[in-house]
Amino acid sequence: MRQKLLTTFLLSASIATFAGAPAFAAESGPANGVRLTKYILGVADLDKSFAFYHALGAELQGATALKPPAPLPDMLLKLVDVPPGTKFRNAMLKLPGADFGVEMTEFTNMDLHPGKPQSYDPGAALLILTVRDVDAALATAKKAGAQVVTSGGAPLGIGRNNTARAILVRDPDSYYVEFVQPSPLPATTAPAGSNVIGARFAAVVADAEKAAQFYHDQFGLEAKVNPWAQNANALKLSGLASGQLRSATVTVPGSTLAWTFLEFKTTGATPYKLRIPDPGAGAVGLEVRDLDAASAAMKVAGGSVITIGGRMKSPDGGGVAFTRDPNGILVELAQSSPKK
Repeated sequence: MRQKLLTTFLLSASIATFAGAPAFAAESGPANGVRLTKYILGVADLDKSFAFYHALGAELQGATALKPPAPLPDMLLKLVDVPPGTKFRNAMLKLPGADFGVEMTEFTNMDLHPGKPQSYDPGAALLILTVRDVDAALATAKKAGAQVVTSGGAPLGIGRNNTARAILVRDPDSYYVEFVQPSPLPATTAPAGSNVIGARFAAVVADAEKAAQFYHDQFGLEAKVNPWAQNANALKLSGLASGQLRSATVTVPGSTLAWTFLEFKTTGATPYKLRIPDPGAGAVGLEVRDLDAASAAMKVAGGSVITIGGRMKSPDGGGVAFTRDPNGILVELAQSSPKK
């Protein structure tokens, strides 16, 4: 239902520099978290934002052209909690070698408050792209309008023995994109002519360990916390001259797609909690077995359910709900079939 109505609706390599701490203990029984489905970007101008990511190698999925804005029906107004008269359009994108979709959403005819978090502010969102040639990726991004964040403006050596190279840029809506060229390059399903060969995503949070623990305890995701970074290039990648960085990752059991949480200790960091329609508000899609249990877990831990009425029902007995987790991250929970 969700997909039919809304198109159905930095460091990554630097993390390998540090030996990971032991993962949290495994949970018994099936995990409530089934699949990380998508990375969602609220944008100010869908045409402009699509042009940027298309230049990087993204293609439209399920459509041949962008659609014009249209008024949201009542059920979708309630899903994202926006006022009557709001217009909306979106686009689903496919990145080479990625096993999740990228959804861009544009809300108009309503009051918006764009956010421009710094790369180390809790609330900042990152798309991490594995590339064959980081210099070519940077040139393409700059030509498409990206702003370079990394100190010095050029790719840095990161990872074990600094053999990988990476750089962080900012897109037109103030989302961050990290290009990483590993050495050696990993196997990929991306086409031979594509510079992008893989992708994942990350969020900056106030406490990386706490964020990972929440998804382990409440959704059964496998979690691992990495120690505080001692590599100066890990900070320079985000434009910092000093400070500390640590990370944590969670994965759905049986999946290789990792969701990374980044935590910085530095001066001047400002937490951001943007609304779903606001440009700069990143979100993540998570498929679950039991939507009611997932929503309840969000609220008990200090998060909230944004969808008016708690969920948008679907014909198969499942549903969708937008939530804000206890870390401040916007999460679209989807239950595709009735809970057993």
